Amino acid sequence: MSSFMRLPLALLLMFTVLLGMSNAQAAPFTLQADETLQPAVAALYTAQYGTAPTFVTTDADLIATTDRTLLPEDSVSVPPHFLPDAFFVVRSESASAFVDFAISPDGQQTLIDAGFLPASVTIVDQVGNTLDIPQPVRRAITPYSLATYVIYGVGAADRLVAGGYLGARTPEGAARMEAIDPRFPELSSYVMNQREINIEEIANLAPDVIFASARSAWLDTVAELGIPTVLFQGESPELLKQSLTLAGQIFGPNAAARAAAWIAYYDRVLSAVVAQTSGLSDAERPRVLVIGTEPLRVISGDMYQTDIVAAAGGQSVSAELKGSWNDVNLEQVVLWDPDVIIIVPYGNVTVATLTDSPEWQVIKAVQDGKVYKMPSWVAPWDTPVPDSVLGIIWLAQKLFPERIALDCSAEAVTFFNAFYGYDIPRDDIAAVCAS
Repeated sequence: MSSFMRLPLALLLMFTVLLGMSNAQAAPFTLQADETLQPAVAALYTAQYGTAPTFVTTDADLIATTDRTLLPEDSVSVPPHFLPDAFFVVRSESASAFVDFAISPDGQQTLIDAGFLPASVTIVDQVGNTLDIPQPVRRAITPYSLATYVIYGVGAADRLVAGGYLGARTPEGAARMEAIDPRFPELSSYVMNQREINIEEIANLAPDVIFASARSAWLDTVAELGIPTVLFQGESPELLKQSLTLAGQIFGPNAAARAAAWIAYYDRVLSAVVAQTSGLSDAERPRVLVIGTEPLRVISGDMYQTDIVAAAGGQSVSAELKGSWNDVNLEQVVLWDPDVIIIVPYGNVTVATLTDSPEWQVIKAVQDGKVYKMPSWVAPWDTPVPDSVLGIIWLAQKLFPERIALDCSAEAVTFFNAFYGYDIPRDDIAAVCAS
C-alpha cells in the first residue's frame, strides 16, 4: 500500500479539499455588487474561477452596479456592461481579466445558460427583414465596409472574422488600420464588397451573421447558405444611429451600451454646432459643393454628405439632385457658384486638381481659396460611419472658424479612445484636422 493510502482519514479529506481549492483559480481582486446583480455576477465568477464569490460591501477592486452616479460626469467612455443597464466600475487592474471574460461571448454564454440573457434576439433590419439571431454572436463578416466601422464603434471587433475596409486601401490607411487592429491584414484578405464575394470563402468562415449593404449584388447567392444577413441602407443620420443600435442588439449588452453612448455623443456634437451657428440667416450660411472621385461628380440630396453639410451649418448646392452620385457639367457648377468646395477623402481628386485648372477659376470657392479635401484617419469622414461625427466638426470649423468652439483634433482623441480603444497619435491627428 502506498504512503498516500496510509494517510489518516482526516488528513486525506483535508488533502482532497486543498487539492480542489488549488484547481480553482483564485480571484486576485475584491468584488462588490448590487444585491439584485449578485446572482448574475456569481454565475460569471464561478464560471471563471470555479468557486462562488465572496462579496464585500466597501472599497472593492470591482463594483457591479446600475448606479450611473459612480461614473465620471460627461464621460464619453463606456463602462463594460454585462447586462442591460448593469456595468462594472473597475478600480484595479487586477480585475481586468474577469471583466474581459464577463463581456466576451463566453461570458454572454454563461449568462444565457444561467437565464440572465436571452438565447436569441429578434431584430428588424433596414429593409424591413425580421431576423432571429442566436446568441452569442462569435463570428461576423462585414462585406459592407461601412458596417465594418459600425462593428468597431460598438466594441465588437473581436467578433469579426473578415470584412471590407473602405479607406484602408492605401498604404497609409492600411498602416493606420493595422495600428488600431493588428488582425487587419488577415481580416481584409478576403474577396468581399458590394459587387462580388467568394461564396466558398464565406462558407468556410462559417459566420454567425453577415452585415451587408441592401445594394449588394450577391444577396440571393449568399441567402442559399442560410446565414442571417443584416441589411443596411445608411445615407441619413437616423439610419446611421439605427445601424449602431442594430449592432448593439446583435452583439449583446456591452455593444448596446457602446451604441447608445455613440448616439449620445453624436447628438451632443450636433447640438453644440447648432447652438454655435444659431441665428444665422440663409444668406450667412455658406453654399457648399461636395464632389467625389471625379471633379464633376457631385452628391445628391439623398446622400449622407448632404446631412453633414447641413449639420455643420452650410447649405448643399446640389441638394435638389436625387439618387446617388450625379455627374454634372461645369456650366452647372458655374450656376451654383459655391462659396466652399469639399472633396471627399477617397479618390484622386485633390485641391490642386481644381485650383490649378483654368476653367475652375471662375468659381467663387476657387477664387477665395476655400477648396478643401475632407480628411479621414481610416474610415472616410463623409460616409455614414461612426467617424463621421469628426467630419461634422471639421467642416463646421472650416465654415465658421470664429464661431465653432469644438476642436477637431481634441475630439478625435476622445472619439478614438472611447470607440476604438485606440490612443491616436496627437501630433498626427492634429495635422490631419488642420488639412
